[in-house]
Amino acid sequence: MQIDVTRPPKLYRYSEPRWLERSLRYGEFRLRPAADYKQLEVDRARHDDELVRISSSPGSSVTITLLSTGKTIKPLGDVTYKSTVGTNYLTLCFSERWDELLYSDFGNTNACLVVHEVEEFCERLHAAAEAALPNWAGMDARVTYGGDSPLGAVFSKPVWYITQHEWRFAWCPPATLSELQPVVVSIGSIERIAELSTRPPHAQDGT
Repeated sequence: MQIDVTRPPKLYRYSEPRWLERSLRYGEFRLRPAADYKQLEVDRARHDDELVRISSSPGSSVTITLLSTGKTIKPLGDVTYKSTVGTNYLTLCFSERWDELLYSDFGNTNACLVVHEVEEFCERLHAAAEAALPNWAGMDARVTYGGDSPLGAVFSKPVWYITQHEWRFAWCPPATLSELQPVVVSIGSIERIAELSTRPPHAQDGT
């Protein structure tokens, strides 16, 4: 199976100015435990169970075969699939798109970090994470919406999040862990390869 992990020409991170200013000046980023997102009930863009993915297909397009007998069964209704990551993990999320509507979707968001040199940024970030998290498996890739990513549940999300166009960084531990604390990594100033954009005035007043 071939998996396209070609990185986008730019990355966008929507957040509060105080955090993004530190990201720009010091290259500081907070890797967040995936299980934390389920607790964000007031944040519609980030309230999600990142450890479990559920999808479905019309029963008419599915054939179930009993391995013991070889007999086939046609489902009467939709078939639901459940996939799990199996461990908590750390993640850092960006978008591939500039979209003013995302300021409203993400709570307390008034700025956007725009990364212009994506390849350099990604390599520096992975190097810093590898130093902080030895033996962890790190990857960055496009999220698949409304279906199964070939990279598994970590890179799959429900279809109603599709407007985020997420490019995700994820780090999985070498052994199963249920509890994790955030990890802050620093890659040094990225002012040469990125810039900070503030929320447009017309987006702030809702017009």
